[in-house]
Amino acid sequence: MSTRWFPLAVLGLSLILGCPDPDDDDDTTGTQDDDDDDSTGDDDTTGDDDTTGDDDSTGDDDTTEATDADGDGYTAEEDCDDSDALTYPGAEELCDGLDNDCDGAVPDDETDDDGDGLSECDGDCDDGDAGVNPGAEEVCNGGVDDDCDPATDENADDDGDGFDECAGDCDDADGAVFPGAEEVCNGIDDDCDPMTDELVDDDGDGLSECDGDCDDADAATYPLADELCDGVDNDCDGAVGIDEVDGDGDGSLACEDCDDTEALTYPGAPEQCDQADNDCDGEVDEDTGDDLDGDGFNPCAGDCDDGNADVFPGAPEICDGLDDDCDGLLGADEADADADGAMLCAGDCDDGDPALNLLDGDGDGFTTCDGDCNDLDPGLNLADADADGVTSCDGDCDDGDPDLFPGNTESCDGQDNDCDGALGAEEIDDDGDGLTECDGDCDDADHAKFPGNPED
Repeated sequence: MSTRWFPLAVLGLSLILGCPDPDDDDDTTGTQDDDDDDSTGDDDTTGDDDTTGDDDSTGDDDTTEATDADGDGYTAEEDCDDSDALTYPGAEELCDGLDNDCDGAVPDDETDDDGDGLSECDGDCDDGDAGVNPGAEEVCNGGVDDDCDPATDENADDDGDGFDECAGDCDDADGAVFPGAEEVCNGIDDDCDPMTDELVDDDGDGLSECDGDCDDADAATYPLADELCDGVDNDCDGAVGIDEVDGDGDGSLACEDCDDTEALTYPGAPEQCDQADNDCDGEVDEDTGDDLDGDGFNPCAGDCDDGNADVFPGAPEICDGLDDDCDGLLGADEADADADGAMLCAGDCDDGDPALNLLDGDGDGFTTCDGDCNDLDPGLNLADADADGVTSCDGDCDDGDPDLFPGNTESCDGQDNDCDGALGAEEIDDDGDGLTECDGDCDDADHAKFPGNPED
């Protein structure tokens, strides 16, 4: 073969084999080839059929999509917890201690500030006090709602009897049970004092009040007990013994008085010279010979008080409220009929009116018997301190100024001279020009007319 045909043979072989021409393709990279139709010399942007050199965005044939693992409509990139369908941006906050709405914060009411295991949204009404939470026991602590239920607060008076549990109501569901209630025979501690329950035998005599014990504080008193000489209904039959009365008023019962018809006779009484056993010791008129007070009389001689030398038969009656002469009577003027503390003999001006007495209640030196018109006000008395002839009780409005008293003539001095509560008309500056009629104002109704005003 001639050598001039060799180039032609090579060219023909190239065309047959399809060798690429580096200057001839169909893409936009200037390398002109026919192996693809994209902008990078193949059918995609990276030399294959997609944007990453293969059939997808990552260089192979799949497509990576954003995931929503919990199905709440938000992807993992948007959702702050893609494992919880209740947590996503804008979700409603729940009482679970989590950031449900993905705003970066757990609401304050979902935190347990006091460490009692419950937050405000759980019903903790005071999350600063670990002793306060739903279910806590109510205690008497000044009205604190420990269990966060106002209906069970310890200060609530549930039965309306005026007492709550903290005030000692032992059954705040029963309005008849409270401290101080009357105990009745019902098997209930009505007064909230177990020591006074009607079924309790307080005095240990074997019977309680419900058994008929009329005094359960006295072991000697119960139904069918023996009557004692004590003035008490020991057997609870509603009456004392017939001999448990004091017939003579000497303070001793008949069952112990050796003569309950004689007031001078009773156990321990002083012996009188009367041939009687006054002291009930079985002896008569013993120890009556001595004159113990040295007044010349002993009891047998009629001394009615042998301990007071001023009291004996024939002694003068003095104003002391005692039977000085031992005649059994007080002097007529030694009575204090109105009980005002003053006897007639002591100067009580009216022993039938307690308001008239010798007391000086206001300390002004005058009593109501002296004529003090108000014994509670020292400013009202009978003194005429200014010697104007009128006292404060008579209406003197200033008992320190002799120019002020009822009936006095009004003077031009700016004072209530006649004590009628007002100044004289001529002492008042009616027109406000600074001068009164007393000052020479010739027309006290015209403020332009007064002494010294320039004539127009």
